Amino acid sequence: MERNLTDETRRLDKKLVQLRKKSYISAELIDLLDEVSHLQLAAVPEARVVLPPDAELTPPQAAIQGVSLVARENFPFDQAQAEDLLVKLLGIVGKVEGPLGKGARLVAKALDDGDLTPADLFRRFLDDDTEFFGEWAERMPEAPRTLPFLAFAAMGPSIEVAAGMLADKLPEMKVSPVGTCPICGSMPLISSLEQKEGFRHATCSFCRHDYRIKRITCPICGEDDHTKLTFFTVDEEPGFRVDVCDSCKTYVKTIDFRNLDRVALPVLDDLDSLALDYVAAGQGYRRATLSAWGF
Repeated sequence: MERNLTDETRRLDKKLVQLRKKSYISAELIDLLDEVSHLQLAAVPEARVVLPPDAELTPPQAAIQGVSLVARENFPFDQAQAEDLLVKLLGIVGKVEGPLGKGARLVAKALDDGDLTPADLFRRFLDDDTEFFGEWAERMPEAPRTLPFLAFAAMGPSIEVAAGMLADKLPEMKVSPVGTCPICGSMPLISSLEQKEGFRHATCSFCRHDYRIKRITCPICGEDDHTKLTFFTVDEEPGFRVDVCDSCKTYVKTIDFRNLDRVALPVLDDLDSLALDYVAAGQGYRRATLSAWGF
């Protein structure tokens, strides 16, 4: 499906204005996300992705049963674009004061010295190499997520483009049989209630694919006993709620803007509702994925 980047830019700018009103999000962080988000959005139409042959994708019957179309480690992306974006991102983040900027400058030096290559970084990210990123986290303990943030931000535009292309390969199904992404198998980042019926959709934490899931089921562990599933809201964050599961003690935030004059933008809505993460954690629940920006 062709994307209207003018409309998306307008929505992005509107959401950034809303975020700047949040007292618990620093202006410096919003400035950074503003620059990074616009860089990524502008890169979308330039991404060049080659999909794996259909024979290498999960067969339709298995996909209908919940097997992801392609494994994360084999996910296609535009490496040339990602390398170019990585350089630009290092320039942007490297100007930031404090630990994040210091971490970006450390990464830039490692690339210049040949101690790290973009190709290796991207491969490690696709493989979710926790040992590799753990070692880097020890080198920048005050901003331990700097390197995976840079990798994901650089790869993100072409990963989203690839997901859009792969969505056309999915077999037709109204509701995903499992809570994980039908394209890459990753956990949901956030969910939303849509249309007057309140159909529940999830946004993938990796490829950002939007897919419909069962409303009264935990998307993390599959629990469907309604007595173990509940949700809560806070008056200060209208339009957001937290769906919690007492079986696995996880939660997923849910956007419900049906009665509000607001447009959902899941990646930034996740940051917009950051206060709810603190409330959920205070009640003993954990989220199954990092925030959209990894911080």
